[in-house]
Amino acid sequence: MSKDVVYIDTEDDITSIIDRVKGTKADIVALVPPKRIGVLQSVVNLKLLQRAASGAKKHVVLITNDRSLASLAGGVKIPTAKNLQSRPEIASISALEVDDNDVINGEDIPVGEVNDAMGQTVLKPAPKAEEIPVNKAVPLKKNGKNPLKVPDFLKFRKKLFIAGGALVALILLIWWAFWIAPSLTVAITAKTTIANVSRNVVLDPAAAQTSAEENVIKPLVEQLKKTNAVDFDATGKKDVGEKATGTLNLSNDSDSAPIGVAAGTVFTAASGQQFSTTQGATVPGARLAGGQIIPGTTQVAIAAVAIGPEYNIGPQGFSSNTVVKASSSQATGGGSKRTITVVSDADVEKAKQQLGSQNSTAAKDELTKQFKKDTYRIIDESFKTEVGQPSVSPGVGQEAAKAKLTLETTYTLTAINKHDLDDVLNTAVREQIKREDQEDVYDNGAGELKFKNFQTIDGGKTAVTLATTGYIGTKIDQKELKEQMVGKRYGDIEALVNQNPNIEKVDIKFSPFWVTNAPGTDKITITFNVVKQ
Repeated sequence: MSKDVVYIDTEDDITSIIDRVKGTKADIVALVPPKRIGVLQSVVNLKLLQRAASGAKKHVVLITNDRSLASLAGGVKIPTAKNLQSRPEIASISALEVDDNDVINGEDIPVGEVNDAMGQTVLKPAPKAEEIPVNKAVPLKKNGKNPLKVPDFLKFRKKLFIAGGALVALILLIWWAFWIAPSLTVAITAKTTIANVSRNVVLDPAAAQTSAEENVIKPLVEQLKKTNAVDFDATGKKDVGEKATGTLNLSNDSDSAPIGVAAGTVFTAASGQQFSTTQGATVPGARLAGGQIIPGTTQVAIAAVAIGPEYNIGPQGFSSNTVVKASSSQATGGGSKRTITVVSDADVEKAKQQLGSQNSTAAKDELTKQFKKDTYRIIDESFKTEVGQPSVSPGVGQEAAKAKLTLETTYTLTAINKHDLDDVLNTAVREQIKREDQEDVYDNGAGELKFKNFQTIDGGKTAVTLATTGYIGTKIDQKELKEQMVGKRYGDIEALVNQNPNIEKVDIKFSPFWVTNAPGTDKITITFNVVKQ
């Protein structure tokens, strides 16, 4: 049933309310009064409203939370509801005590439609409380005969939504099952012949595009620069200390002319230690005096040729490759030596190797992620590590127990677009086809491809050898074959494909299970399985 809602104003009287109820088009009329409306606080008015609604074949429901109004409405069998979404029911009321003054004769009421609505009926006393079950709705009566059940609007709407949703779902299911889901996969196993491929190609990052005919491929080269550091233990050993120093007495008794002794002239002590002069000296010439040769003499500072306390020696004679005689009159002193740990070249080289092994794997993994796996084929052999000038602190030869190596490294990895790779391999395999009208490339060998002899050439280019095995088989026009399959069943499709004598096996799969005829060409997939012989 349909429902109309009528909002009552405080100025409305019972006649205007009855007119508005009769003017509605729906069978059920929900009356929404304002709080404490006086016109509906009368049993007479409610009775008039009920009779007028029955005469117009309308079912009136009062929407109110007012218990007194609900109780009055229950007395005249008008159902009430707390809101527009609640289930209407007739409220329970206490038994009413009436006397003769409560009985109203409708003939005495001079209102046209109200009088008509009342007819000749006199209001009867309200039913006693025990006659009306508590919390149980009293059914309405139509024309005083057939009981009427007030409909549940929420339940009706819920059922309507469920039914509508189920219908839409059914339509979508049918559309999917017969127009979207059906598919056909035909796997053809055919005889093939081997086509060995060994193609030398140039990888030129500056090339405009890949040229399969010229064996030039435009690769994608990614680089990664990292500054890494590692701490290491210094293991080098070094002797440090002071050189012993002293003074030599030089004499010239063999020449009357002065003899020069250059700085750095080595003199060897009688005990075996060697000293060198720290400055140049001139020994005066010898002279005669009283019939005797008087040598010319001078002194010169010396230092040991090496550090160590063993050069601290007492006075003794010295020899040299000069004609000058030398001796010391005082002991040499100050020589010392101790062994310390220093950073050595071997320590630095070991740290470089350690740093390289720690970071190369991580760098390669990071570079690999920069290539789209579905788009590029990485050449693992192209991974290159270029190490910059290392920085060591403390420096080589300096005393230290621990040191730190800082190194900037550049990592390079090269990959080829799979589409470009297919072009080159297809070209290489197709060159071995003898009858182009009858044979075609079944497998270009990309799945078994190996890169060999990767090397750097001039101009930032690299070269690599593509080595694989391709397969050539009988030529099949897939587009024409799909068109011939449309609408055919399993056996017809199998017979159609097996017409070619080079076909060894056909595997046909319909999907879903209820599909028995081949769908349109856009739903048919043909694959080729290679018999590698």
